[in-house]
Amino acid sequence: MIVTDLFDKHVATCASDAALEHWTPKGSRTFATKDVARQVSRVAAGLIALGLKPAERVLLIAENRPEWAILDYATLYAGGVLVPVYTSLTIPQLQYILDNSGASIVVASNQALLDKLLAAAKGAPGLRQVVCIEPEASGPGVISLETIAARGDELLGRSPVSWREKASLTRENDIATIIYTSGTTGPPKGVMLSHGNLTSNVKTLCEVLDFSASDTALSFLPLCHVTQRLADYCYFVQGVHIVYVGLEDLSASLTAVRPTTFPAVPRVYEKARDSILTKVSKRPPLARALFHWGVGVGREAGRCRIERREPDPWLKLRHAVADHLVLSRVREGLGGRLRYVLSGGAPLNPEVMQFFLAAGVPILEGYGLTETLVLTVNRLERFKPGSVGPPLPGVELKLDDDGELLARGAGICQGYFRDEERTRESFANGWFRTGDLARIDEEGHLKITGRKKELLVTSGGKKVSPALIEQTILSNNLVSQVALVGDGRKFVSALLVPDRGRLLARCEQQGGARRQDASYETLLERPEIRLIYEGIIDMANRDLARYEQIKKFVLLPSEFTVEGGELTPTMKIKRRVVEEKYRALIESLYADAREG
Repeated sequence: MIVTDLFDKHVATCASDAALEHWTPKGSRTFATKDVARQVSRVAAGLIALGLKPAERVLLIAENRPEWAILDYATLYAGGVLVPVYTSLTIPQLQYILDNSGASIVVASNQALLDKLLAAAKGAPGLRQVVCIEPEASGPGVISLETIAARGDELLGRSPVSWREKASLTRENDIATIIYTSGTTGPPKGVMLSHGNLTSNVKTLCEVLDFSASDTALSFLPLCHVTQRLADYCYFVQGVHIVYVGLEDLSASLTAVRPTTFPAVPRVYEKARDSILTKVSKRPPLARALFHWGVGVGREAGRCRIERREPDPWLKLRHAVADHLVLSRVREGLGGRLRYVLSGGAPLNPEVMQFFLAAGVPILEGYGLTETLVLTVNRLERFKPGSVGPPLPGVELKLDDDGELLARGAGICQGYFRDEERTRESFANGWFRTGDLARIDEEGHLKITGRKKELLVTSGGKKVSPALIEQTILSNNLVSQVALVGDGRKFVSALLVPDRGRLLARCEQQGGARRQDASYETLLERPEIRLIYEGIIDMANRDLARYEQIKKFVLLPSEFTVEGGELTPTMKIKRRVVEEKYRALIESLYADAREG
C-alpha cells in the first residue's frame, strides 16, 4: 500500500464530510473531503505540467494549514518526494537542505518565508520553480499555488486521469518523503521514508488507537515533524475532522474548537497544568482546598485505571462528587470534549500525566524517531506513567550490551539521503541503532533513560544520563529549563533557567524583591533566591547516587531558544552549543573544584 491509496480509500467513503479546517481567532476556512480531493488533483496535475519527474524533490516551508496537506498528497500523486522543513530554519540551514536534497520545486506559504527561501535558493542546483501559497506574495520568477492549479486544470481538461498516472506506477519501497532531522550535533540528516514505511505505521496506529469520524483533532505541532504528519494521516483515513491552529492560538482554540484529541510535546501539557494551578492559587482558601481534594480523589481513581482494577463503592461515590464539583470544570477549560491526548518527542513527567488522568484526560505517551516512525505507544486500556508503552504490532525491540535500544520493523527508514557512511553507522545486522538508552519492564513497556551520545562521563569514569535528572528538576514549576554539564569533570553541575514570571510573582507575594527594586539579573544573585533553587536541587539529588548528584548550579536570566541556537526546532537542547555559549560560566563552576 502507498500513501495515495490511503487518500483514495477515505475519499471514496467520506467525500461530503468536513475534512480540513484552518482556525484562527479571526475566523476559519473549512474544506470538505471532496474539495480537498479536487484541489489535490488540480495541484498534482499542475506539478506534472511543470515537469516534475518521478522521485524529484519538492521542498515545502509552511505553517500548518490545509494547503500543506494538499501539497503533500499532490506531490505524491505526481510521483514526487516531499521535503518539508521547519519555518524557523535560518538561511544557511535552508541552503544546506536545498543543496543536499537537490529540490527542483520549492514552495513557501507567505511573503516572509518566501523572502527567506529566495535568499537561500540563490545558486541552488537543479531548482526550476519557486512557488508561494498566498497569492499576494511576490518575488522574481515566483508563481502562486493557484497558478499551478490552473495549469493543472488545463492538463486535466485534456486528460482527466493524468494526475494519478504517476501514483499508479509507485511502489511501497519508493521514497515518499525526506525529512531532515534537526539534530543536536552535526549537520542535519535527510531521513528517507518510503510509502511502505508510512502506510504500515498508519495502519498499526489506527489499530491500537481509538480514532473515529466523530472526533475533532487539533494539528499544531509542525507538520514537517513526522509525529504530526503521521497523526494527520491517521486522522484523514479515519474521517477525523482536522483543525489546523497556530501554537500561539492553542489556548483559545481549545474552547472554540472543542477538540476530542491531539498530539503534543510534554512542554504543552506542563504549561497547561501550570496555568491551571496558577489560577487555582489565586482563589480563596476554601476553593483551593476543594480543588486539591477533587484532584486527589481523581488521582485515586486514576490509579485504579492504571492498575486495571475496579474502584471500591466509597471511591466511586467520592469520585462522582469530585468530578461534578472540580474535575469536570478542569475539562471544560480544555474544551470539555477531550477523550485522550498523545505525547511524544521528549520524556513526559509522570506527575503531569497523573494530573490530567485525575481530571479524566488520559495522556498516552509514545516513542519513536524520524528514522523509525512510532515504535511504542501506551493504549487507553493499557498505560503506565513513566513508560512510553509497549511496541506496536510488528515492531521488534531489543537492548544492546551497553543498553542502547535497537529496533526492527516495517517503519524503519531506508537510510539517509546521499549519506552512505552515516546510514551504515546506524544499522547493525538489520537492526536500527536508536542512540537511546532504555529499559524494558516485565510487562513489555519501554522506558527511555537517556541519549547514548549525551552521557556525561565524569573524570572518575562514572556515567551519568542527564535526561531523567533534568526531568525531575523540571517538575518544579519555578524551573523553565535546565541543562546538566560535567563531561570530563569531577562532578555534575546544572545550568538552570528560572520561570521568570512565577519567580517574580513568588517574590512579590512574599514581600521580597519588587520588580522596580533591581534588575532581574541582580535578583537572581540574591541569597534568598539561590536558597529557593538549592532546595529544588536538593530534592532532585535525594534519590541519586553520589556521583550523579548536582554539586553546583548557576541561574541564567535568559531562556534557551531556537533562534539563539541552543534548541533544535523540536525543542531539544543542543548541549554542545550550550556548553560553548556558556563556557566561561561553566569554567567558573569548576575553577576551585576539590570534590571527586
